[in-house]
Amino acid sequence: MAPTAHVLPMPIPTETRPGLTVQPSDTKLRKASSFRTEQVVIDGNNLKIQGLVASARYGHVPVLDSSPAIRKRIDDSVQFLIAKLDRGESIYGINTGFGGSAGSRTANTRALQLALLQMQQCGVLPVPSTFPTGEPSSAPFALPLTDTETSLVMPEAWVRGAIVVRLSSLMRGHSGVRWQVLEKMQKLFLQNNVTPVVPVRSSISASGDLSPLSYVAGALAGQKGIYCWVTDAKSGQRVKVTADEACRMYAIEPAQYEPKEALGLLNGTAFSASVAALATYEAEKLANLTQLTTAMAVEALKGTDASFAPFIHQVARPHPGQIKSARFIRALLSGSQLAEHLENEKHVLFSEDNGTLRQDRYTLRTASQWVGPGLEDIENAKRSVDIEINSTTDNPMIDPYDGRIHHGGNFQAMAMTNAVEKIRLALCAMGKMTFQQMTELVNPAMNRGLPANLASTPDLSLNFHAKGIDIALASVTSELMFLGNPVSTHVQSAEMANQAINSLALISGRMTLQAVECLSMIQAWSLYLLCQALDIRALQHKVAEQLPALILASLNSHFGEWMDEAKQAEIAKLVFKQMSKRLDETSSKDLRDRLVETYQDASSVLVKYFSELPSGGGADPLRNIVKWRAAGVADTEKIYRDVTVEVLDNPYACHASHLLGKTKRAYEFVRKTLGVPMHGKENLNEFKGEFSQWNTTGGYVSVIYASIRDGELYSMLSELEKDLQL
Repeated sequence: MAPTAHVLPMPIPTETRPGLTVQPSDTKLRKASSFRTEQVVIDGNNLKIQGLVASARYGHVPVLDSSPAIRKRIDDSVQFLIAKLDRGESIYGINTGFGGSAGSRTANTRALQLALLQMQQCGVLPVPSTFPTGEPSSAPFALPLTDTETSLVMPEAWVRGAIVVRLSSLMRGHSGVRWQVLEKMQKLFLQNNVTPVVPVRSSISASGDLSPLSYVAGALAGQKGIYCWVTDAKSGQRVKVTADEACRMYAIEPAQYEPKEALGLLNGTAFSASVAALATYEAEKLANLTQLTTAMAVEALKGTDASFAPFIHQVARPHPGQIKSARFIRALLSGSQLAEHLENEKHVLFSEDNGTLRQDRYTLRTASQWVGPGLEDIENAKRSVDIEINSTTDNPMIDPYDGRIHHGGNFQAMAMTNAVEKIRLALCAMGKMTFQQMTELVNPAMNRGLPANLASTPDLSLNFHAKGIDIALASVTSELMFLGNPVSTHVQSAEMANQAINSLALISGRMTLQAVECLSMIQAWSLYLLCQALDIRALQHKVAEQLPALILASLNSHFGEWMDEAKQAEIAKLVFKQMSKRLDETSSKDLRDRLVETYQDASSVLVKYFSELPSGGGADPLRNIVKWRAAGVADTEKIYRDVTVEVLDNPYACHASHLLGKTKRAYEFVRKTLGVPMHGKENLNEFKGEFSQWNTTGGYVSVIYASIRDGELYSMLSELEKDLQL
């Protein structure tokens, strides 16, 4: 039985910066409480991405494996190093200088470790009020151009993740860092939730992430110039204190570094690997969400699951990512009444479907071919990250059992650069596809009968609902496309040309998390629009259910003396078909204009019928067609407006649930769990002077976005995936 995971209490967040705590969504604090993981045990070999994410973001407290075998291998490496030094051997970074200055020598090995910290603690951070400076300048007060906390300081999740990764590396016993130092790291940073304040910039991820890790090492040593985030006992808020104060708060003696220990803490890829792991986890979830919204788009656009037929993907072109995507999307569409299904596909003559698209457009039909390669890249990235977070990334490395100290380059983080850049390209592809799907969804020339801008009210001249979102989507998609550019092609020679090649993995990882944010926004807007579109389909369905009876009754009333009941039923079907087609074609107009055009067009069925009758009928049938059109417009308008009022009076009622396949869970999650309503009631009432009382469209989209970023939506998605049993 797995040990119970230790989880930190989640303090109420007051900072606007990203951090360990979950930001409030709408009026209540949202927490991904369903994020479950077994106790994370750090032993140097078995750290999982899920465990790292749990530790970095959700308050799980990893523990060190203190088994005798692990303690022995750590102690053996320390003793082997001491023996080497006692014999007077020259060992890089322990009694030599660093990097391009490695030609220097010193016998003061402890001071050398502190010189390393001093050299690397050069990052730019917000200046604390207690920092010793000269006289205040007379420059006028100026508002900052950016939030200095978020633009200069790493999010706490990155730092906690990096500490977990560095502990995993040091636990392997290849770095010569004592057990008691590792215990202090676990206790201060993870158990007591003390997070060093680390600069966002300054690492080239070549000799590892030296500068960021120097702030971690400085905090562990109780350095007064290093600051930490701690939880205030009274308010529950995160506040900054100096590292020495943080150590005193939790009764932890600051670390005194022996030879190699500061270097052992600094000389690794922990921050690159942490950010890569967090990005990989998010990318995998976003990939699944992208496929979910694609399935919802198939339903909203009345597409077909035939695009995802097994023959196309498993037989004709069996790329593994493509197969996986097609299987997932097809399963999500199972049982849908809005999507067409392969098994029900009708074979019609070319004369019978003139003017009708024979297949879905590219954004739906080729979705699996478009997303599939990205799924494979994300899987490859996961494998690379899994290896990295269970590796020794240090130099030099100690092998006491072979009697060697190895000088190498395991700190070069190109494996992480390669991983996150592939992920970023995959995210760009998903974002572009989703953007185009939404463009089709809001465009009446492409959306198979949905109103322009997804306006749910009969009169579109007062409702431009999705137009702003359409523009915003273009903005963020453009930003995402820019972020798709590689970072690794911009390497600069550094450190006296010693670090002439450097991976830039942390920079690339940062860009990838920015891409994650952009795609999360795109998906939040998409979910909002898709739920609106599905509700409109439900509204249209309710209207369509009443039209056949209305048409039949009107034919009997106006033309009963010229048609028997059988002929009335036959003509009613033709009229309904013609009306449905014309209503779809006029969905960019106000309701009355649409209906006038629709009945005008549908009357051609009656004109044709009466024109083919034997002569002698007189002009009465033709005069009655004019009356029939006028009555039909009025009666249909009443039905449409009554149904619209009924639907919009209940904006959380999940009107489309009975029409959906497995996507129903996501649709109801947005409407019921998140409390995001169908839009349109304000427009239906023509605003009535209450504009200041309403939540904004962006406010509701932000609720969806928050549920993506804090993991709540992913919990729903995970349950949905389990139900599909793929």
